Amino acid sequence: MRSYVNPFRARTSEQVAHQGLDRYLRSFGADALDLLPDELWDRLVLIRSAPGAGKTSLLRAVSAETLGVLDGRRHPHEELRERLRSMGVIDEHDVPAVLGFRVPLGRDFRAIVDLEPTDAAGRRTFLRLLDARIVGAFCEGVTHLVSVDEGSAAAAVSVEAHASGAAALERVGGSTVEGLRAWAVRTEEDVLDRLDAVLPRDDPADGHAALYSLRALSGATMCVNGEPSALRPLLLLDDGHELASSQRTMLLDALHDRELQLARWYTERYSAMEAEELVGDGEPWRNHVPVDLEREAQRMGTVTRRGGKTRQFAKLLADIAGRRASRPLAQYDGEDRNFVELLDVDDDGPVLAERAELAVATIRERLGHFDDDRSARYRAWFAGADKLRGVEAAQRWRELEIVIARDVERPELGLFEVELSEDERKSRSGSSIREAADLFLRREFGLPFYFGSERLSKLSAENIEQYLTLCADVFDEMLVGITLRRGAELSRARQDAALTAASEQFWQDIPARRVGGRGIQQLLRHIAKLCRAETYRPKAPYAPGVTGTALSMDDRKRLLDPSVRERTPGAQQLFEALGGAIGHNLLRAHTNRSVKNNLWMVLYLNRLTCVRYGLPLGYGGFRERPLEEMCRWMLDDVDDVTEAGVQETLNLV
Repeated sequence: MRSYVNPFRARTSEQVAHQGLDRYLRSFGADALDLLPDELWDRLVLIRSAPGAGKTSLLRAVSAETLGVLDGRRHPHEELRERLRSMGVIDEHDVPAVLGFRVPLGRDFRAIVDLEPTDAAGRRTFLRLLDARIVGAFCEGVTHLVSVDEGSAAAAVSVEAHASGAAALERVGGSTVEGLRAWAVRTEEDVLDRLDAVLPRDDPADGHAALYSLRALSGATMCVNGEPSALRPLLLLDDGHELASSQRTMLLDALHDRELQLARWYTERYSAMEAEELVGDGEPWRNHVPVDLEREAQRMGTVTRRGGKTRQFAKLLADIAGRRASRPLAQYDGEDRNFVELLDVDDDGPVLAERAELAVATIRERLGHFDDDRSARYRAWFAGADKLRGVEAAQRWRELEIVIARDVERPELGLFEVELSEDERKSRSGSSIREAADLFLRREFGLPFYFGSERLSKLSAENIEQYLTLCADVFDEMLVGITLRRGAELSRARQDAALTAASEQFWQDIPARRVGGRGIQQLLRHIAKLCRAETYRPKAPYAPGVTGTALSMDDRKRLLDPSVRERTPGAQQLFEALGGAIGHNLLRAHTNRSVKNNLWMVLYLNRLTCVRYGLPLGYGGFRERPLEEMCRWMLDDVDDVTEAGVQETLNLV
């Protein structure tokens, strides 16, 4: 039997080999750069997200390694070139204008905390190693991006420091790239020898009192063979969440120096932030450009970047999926349709047709007492629904049931016999009610709801890795069809089943992958119970449904007060669970939402969690709760009532 590879299982941003860079460039969606603001060079750009939102991919797009590859290939990746030109990363002739050098923060730094005997010594050693890594990465970037006719780039390139940085430049190796690289290698080896020592070293570390590399490169001019170059350094610090808390604070303090004239980007996960920052207002007093990737993803399609309108985030996701899947689909099945086209199918199949027929008959019977000689009010509505067939008919009848439930309780209802027109039905319904009807049909009759490219992109919760994981599960189902010689096209029922299974796995992974995961799950169960109770009311008053709760901003202020948490049972557990859930993208927090003459912090469930509980996928409906009630949630758990996925028998004949 032929072996197939799932193209969504690989994470190209984490592959550093040349083949990995090629794959990264083929699969990277240039629209992702529209997540970044226009202000990129004058202040610290602080990029935050949950794991998998694309932080490292964004840094790689502007790295010297990537720009060097693009500079040598004039035709491929034109869309990426266009974005980089608009950002000022390359000039109008496609020549690199910045030298982006990436410094991963996930290796060795945290171990320094346990190495040195005092906090002061630990700080000095940390700054010295970080200086070495920054200088080493800068020199490596030079070799990727600068080409010379004779000799090596390291020998040809020098750094002319700004007056304020001349002394700092001498501390980290001098003005030549060869000298800088030699210092960086020697210094890193010295620090790593201390880390590798079996017994603690008694001799004091030769540490640094500040990050001299920042001052050395601030406002510096790069020269090639003695001639000034237009290249300007761009420091890319990645994965700040890997640092110890004290190291992170020290680094951010240094990066926020207002006198620095060095372009600098820094990324970290929300989990690096303290709970007070996550539940509170973060760092509004800091001098930086904040970039919350999930929030920026939600805004795409409604904002402009660098003079042009951005495309919706869903289009970016579809583009990424197509780049990964098009070649395997063509090779495995001769399929020339796009990955997302294979999800947007209309074939109901005999099983769904039978369920739809049962739904129509059942709902028709439930509404039977409105359809007799004494009541002509809904006759035109019923006649229109009777003309439909299959799933479409079931959807219309369930929609009518919701609209009629609302109509019969209208206080201004006059003569019951007045017949309502089709236009009246349309005015009283809408896309939100139709979506609620689809949810009700899934619960009552097993008709699929979680299918199609649009809902798949919503399930990503503005997280690229979450989207790729879901695509991988869906592609596995496509491979089953290919193996059975039925093609890659995926039925709605199979999509629903696959995404329901993915949602359950996502839920089961919470305790293993998140600190305090059990407490987070308890909080989410209470929120989900509230959402389900409101979503499935007969009149669907918050159509298409409720997917979150809210805490008043006054109550949030109280929760941030340690003295209030100390005297309120359950408050500390709630505070920690909220911080963990927001930090890991299990809850989406929107502060200062104005509703009912008050300001609220709205907390929405992750869209993938919504599948487990049979909830809609939009951000809209929520039901607020007081702080004391939320605190009680953390003292008493609730039964975990979920919605079963749509089942489909796979015919193997």
